[in-house]
Amino acid sequence: MLFNPTPLERLTTLTTQLIEKHAAENDELKVLQEEIAMLQAGLKGKDDEIAKLENELLEKDIEIEAIVSKIESLLG
Repeated sequence: MLFNPTPLERLTTLTTQLIEKHAAENDELKVLQEEIAMLQAGLKGKDDEIAKLENELLEKDIEIEAIVSKIESLLG
């Protein structure tokens, strides 16, 4: 004989499924939020590194310009 759940049993089953799905989605959301936080921290580190390298490049450009000026002054 087939089992015919009552409306209350069906509602209970569906509610339990929804709660389980919500919990699983919430866990996935937390994982994704942690991943986003790690990526943002990594991005901040890369931005800092880029700024440092840009400053070093600017300093090198200034040094090169000074050398070029000295060479030009020697050549006349």
